Amino acid sequence: MHLFLPIGFDFWTGLIGWIVSLATVLGLALVLRHERRQARSLVERSKELERLSSELLRVNRMKSEFLANVSHELRTPLNAIVGFVDLLREGVYGELAPRQVKPVERIEASANHLRHLVDQVLDLAKMAAGRLEIHTETIDLRPFVLDVASEIESLVSEKGLSLSLVMGAALPRIRTDPTHLRQILVNLLGNAVKYTNEGGIVIRTRLVDSLPDSGTQSSDRAPYPTNPWIGIQVIDTGIGIRPADQSRIFDEFEQVDAGPRGNSAERGTGLGLAISRRLASLIGGMVELESEFGRGSTFTLWLPVDPNDLAATSK
Repeated sequence: MHLFLPIGFDFWTGLIGWIVSLATVLGLALVLRHERRQARSLVERSKELERLSSELLRVNRMKSEFLANVSHELRTPLNAIVGFVDLLREGVYGELAPRQVKPVERIEASANHLRHLVDQVLDLAKMAAGRLEIHTETIDLRPFVLDVASEIESLVSEKGLSLSLVMGAALPRIRTDPTHLRQILVNLLGNAVKYTNEGGIVIRTRLVDSLPDSGTQSSDRAPYPTNPWIGIQVIDTGIGIRPADQSRIFDEFEQVDAGPRGNSAERGTGLGLAISRRLASLIGGMVELESEFGRGSTFTLWLPVDPNDLAATSK
């Protein structure tokens, strides 16, 4: 005789509840296991990224040291070549024959170009390695800019361009590294001459109470103090720079509308503006660009002015 017990509603409800609870527990266990695996994976990835970052920094430091050392070693023989070429041109080893003059001039031009490239690579390597020294002095800006302008006057005349200076009569003295300041201005002026075929170049100074709003792409703008600033502007009527190119021209080895590959002197190195922006940052300033394609460019070097120097000038 079989006895069948009726299965009531409460039994099925309890069974379903038990199954749901079991499924929930199993689901949570699976989720927890998955989360732990992800956490372990993230930790491993983080450690790998840290290792790769450290390795990248080490390799980058080695590259900078290598460039600095090689560039330094290259300077000695290059200086010797340029020195001996000067002696040849001066006739120290006898007068040059007419057929020898041109080849000697080409040797001198090529050696000077190569020495300039080595100097730029060395400067860039020193900055990357944190080995570039800053020697701050107090300088009178007006005669300093006039002296720098005189250095590129012959280049301006060769291309039939005009050179104008618009500077205030009583500019404040500034505290900066004169060597690096000169290099920045020479780079900016050299670029202006290179990419200007007609018209002229203007060097203008602007003294402001605080930095004006910039509509350019500059990423160097940061929370600078609201102290006085002086801007040294290099304005040209050259080919200008397209908006899409205005940020990358400050990158290392970047060139826009470069000359033919066979003419290295015309193509340049693509380091001048990168070095100028880095140098400006090292001396507490920055370089900004405004340009309209086909109508010229304006590069502005902003330098901070000590309020005490400004007050002394106004007396």
